[in-house]
Amino acid sequence: MAIPDWTWGDAPATDALTGRPSPSTSPPVDPLAETLSTLSHPARLEILFALVRADGPLDYTSLRAATSVADKGQFNYHLRQLRGRFVADRDDGYVPTTAGRSAVRTLSADDHLRDD
Repeated sequence: MAIPDWTWGDAPATDALTGRPSPSTSPPVDPLAETLSTLSHPARLEILFALVRADGPLDYTSLRAATSVADKGQFNYHLRQLRGRFVADRDDGYVPTTAGRSAVRTLSADDHLRDD
């Protein structure tokens, strides 16, 4: 079943070669869904919580040691997923961003989200 044009607002512009909607006319990704997707993996939460608990910036080695993620490749992947929005990479090490601190505060405070 085709998606009606009215779901896109004005009729979408199409790419002349593919006939598909141009990327600029696709609906935007829901920022909340993107945030939840990023925070959905336990390793990412562990990295973020370790940074929030730290007294200051953590270098790569210290951050990795503060988590239980044994595989270096997996650790690097999950850290990359957090960088930018939830974790900042500064000259003196990794630190949580305001959004990172807020996420940890929210997740820690809500009894419904924890299994205590």
